[in-house]
Amino acid sequence: METISLTKKRFETLTPYELPNYVYNTEGTLYVLPIKNRWTTQLKLLKRLYLTNGKVFGNKLQTINSLIDNKEELDIEEIVFPEKIATVGGEIVGFTMPLIDSINLSTALRSRDIDNERKINYLKQIGMILEKMKLRREYTNVSDFYINDLHESNFVVDGNDNVKAIDIDSCKINGNGIFNSKYLSSKSFINEVYKYVKNNECSNEYGYHKYSTDMSGAFIPDENTDLYCYIIVILNFLYGDNIQNFTLQEFYDYLEYLQYIGIDKELLSYFEKIATCSENVNPYELLDSLIPYIGRSNYHVYSYHKKKSSK
Repeated sequence: METISLTKKRFETLTPYELPNYVYNTEGTLYVLPIKNRWTTQLKLLKRLYLTNGKVFGNKLQTINSLIDNKEELDIEEIVFPEKIATVGGEIVGFTMPLIDSINLSTALRSRDIDNERKINYLKQIGMILEKMKLRREYTNVSDFYINDLHESNFVVDGNDNVKAIDIDSCKINGNGIFNSKYLSSKSFINEVYKYVKNNECSNEYGYHKYSTDMSGAFIPDENTDLYCYIIVILNFLYGDNIQNFTLQEFYDYLEYLQYIGIDKELLSYFEKIATCSENVNPYELLDSLIPYIGRSNYHVYSYHKKKSSK
């Protein structure tokens, strides 16, 4: 286990890494960490965890070490892996990772300066990352590697328009315990779909922590849960708001509207699968077909359509 050791005095000089005000990091605080190597200085990110003892912390360390140990075998350049365990004053407090010159995907999807073709390309790249992970599960010794906490803010877009997965220390890997996941929530219609397996052993002490805003993370991560979260990200973009708390009926009503405006029926069938007992399907190859409908799929237009139809 490689470590990087900081004195308390040096840690106090670090600059916090600023996130957009709509991006929340519930597990820790990020700092910019300069690392000098002879005549050059590299910038890393240090994630200092809020919890540094107990079962949740032990599970976090196990996860980080598994990611570090399996980075070469997994070999997915679009995923930003942890690099070293960080200590401050001799106490393990978190870990370091590369600092990517980038913008958060949440920011990119909201930006009026980025056209819809580029935004759809970003969403497609998430699907491609999931396909690479699927291949690694099939052809490496890491058979249970899932993002788990997949949402817009856990991806960034670099200067070459490449999407990278970040903050993956809540992933599922090598039999570790289960962490929170923003979109695998007790408030979502996912609870009404039996193919998503609830984690009956999850408890406040182990599966979640006191910084959680709700009882998330109560589902066992698998390919279906990752694809569920991915499709929620896509639909959030189309809708222009968060559909996570739709009821099952509201979800179907919105899909019906998407069919009404002409969105590809095969793609809609993939969207629908997340609310059925059928296995979820990665829709990334069909996302280009959405471009002509962005705007008409927005909640403002959808709400107007509903009011007009109800008269």
